[in-house]
Amino acid sequence: MGMLDFVYDSPAFRTFLQNNSHEKGEVEFLDSIAREGMIAIDAGANVGIASVTIARKIGGSGKLYAFEPLPEYSDYLKANVASNGLGNVNIYEMALTDKVGTVGFYRKELSSGITFREGLEKLEVATTSIDRFVIEEKIERLDLISMDCEGSELLVLEGAGETLKKNRPKIFCEIHHDFLNQLGQSVDDIVKYLRNLGFDVRSVSLDDLSMGDDFEECDYIYAAK
Repeated sequence: MGMLDFVYDSPAFRTFLQNNSHEKGEVEFLDSIAREGMIAIDAGANVGIASVTIARKIGGSGKLYAFEPLPEYSDYLKANVASNGLGNVNIYEMALTDKVGTVGFYRKELSSGITFREGLEKLEVATTSIDRFVIEEKIERLDLISMDCEGSELLVLEGAGETLKKNRPKIFCEIHHDFLNQLGQSVDDIVKYLRNLGFDVRSVSLDDLSMGDDFEECDYIYAAK
């Protein structure tokens, strides 16, 4: 289990990152692509490591919309945003997908999602799509999307089709190959979908933040126009 509550500038958080290469790479890559004044979405925000990283970088002139459907994670997210003194984050206890309504979520420590897992508690969570959300909130532009959606990657992006056509957001997306397979999808479907919308898509290695074209084993992809 990861670090539940943290202060970004603290020695404890720096030690945590040094001991957890996955989170360290994620933080460093997000820090390298986020810019002052960006409007951003964090889909699957969990306890807020990505959210806090982005919100600090985009500053007071930026805005982050963070989505975390499970109450216990959302509570940590709210606490971590507050303890890091960030006033530029709006938090929504919902899941992003391709439609508005509800969806069954399987709760598993810090990696819950829509894919079935034997013996796990199932609960219903509210859903919306990025396309619907930006219309309802009158968001004029979107510059960055960070995603850790435990298998819902393609569904989230399909629910953002109009927004992705209109805007040119940078997309940093964790890829969960096994969960995608359960849904009859693959990373190749995601890459094809984004390329058809005019995005250049690269695989990302969190070990050294290098980018390439090997999608079969990748943990993350980065897409930009």
